[in-house]
Amino acid sequence: MKHALVIGATGVIGGGIARHLALDGEWRVSCVSRAGTAVGTAAGVAVDLLEERAVAAAARGLAPVTHVFFAGYQPRPSRTEEIEPNLALLRHAVDLAEATGDALSRVVLVTGGKYYGLQWGAIKTPARETDPRHLGPNFYYQQHDHLQQRAQGARWSWTHLVPPYVTGFSTRAPMNLVMAIAVLATLAREQGALLRFPGPAAAWQALHHLADASQIAEAAAWAAVSPAAAGEIFNVANGDPGRWCHLWPAIAAHFDVAAGDPLPVPLTQLAEAMAPHWEVLARRHGLVQHDIHALVDWRWADYMFKTAFANDVLFELGKLRRAGFHASVDSEAALRMRFDELRQLRLIP
Repeated sequence: MKHALVIGATGVIGGGIARHLALDGEWRVSCVSRAGTAVGTAAGVAVDLLEERAVAAAARGLAPVTHVFFAGYQPRPSRTEEIEPNLALLRHAVDLAEATGDALSRVVLVTGGKYYGLQWGAIKTPARETDPRHLGPNFYYQQHDHLQQRAQGARWSWTHLVPPYVTGFSTRAPMNLVMAIAVLATLAREQGALLRFPGPAAAWQALHHLADASQIAEAAAWAAVSPAAAGEIFNVANGDPGRWCHLWPAIAAHFDVAAGDPLPVPLTQLAEAMAPHWEVLARRHGLVQHDIHALVDWRWADYMFKTAFANDVLFELGKLRRAGFHASVDSEAALRMRFDELRQLRLIP
């Protein structure tokens, strides 16, 4: 049986990978976090990967690891300060896997669209895996280079997956697009208001690829065992790209609320004003979270709708398909599924 070590399993991407693998009878799944949190039926392993001494101790209690799936992240105040801790996380994750024995065969690194510099503004589209890197701090580059250099002469190989904007859910990840939209739609319905896109016209009209956590998880599982994925970097996204101006009315209809034109209201101020209303709503419907600020990082959501979505973000997906991964997800259907998931978890009514 293959033994997967999943780093970042309490987040949207890592959690999606852990749950996907756990449903497959060919995988034993261990989820690494400081608290040792289990994810679904996947076991939790308590280890602080920023503490090098903790790695050796944790390895003694693990069965030989065959695959590492890395989707961890350590936030810091600046992009430059992010480099060292996030490189250390990856380095120590591989240390941990190697310390369990000689079974390691593949490390799958999942980063994101910031690899192409979209955090700084407009990028070349479609973004291709062969595009030149930008100048400036970007810890994804150090992570990629570390795996590439470390795998030379090793018995294992690596694969690097790059998704764009991600949809999915985790109770431990308030930087969550699905949750932000769901809260806004619920409030609009409860208040009898229009569900208006909270960004500028440029973001409303821009063309975007999305990647659901389920699509990333399936691609990661494929990448872990495919010979064609060894030593390669691949973009991964859902099916066809879309525009919020087309997707937003479908979202509104799913919540039984009317859609309106864009209105870039400051979401941090909106959340502050709506916090008492959400608490009343949550109590009335028996929701599990009464604090609107615990559900969503509204500062991050404001950045996403007003800045991140303001430019086209299209990824070239041909390389992944030519290598043998052909799964495709409809973004609208994926979002509807995620909203229903939130209802089942009693996070929205």
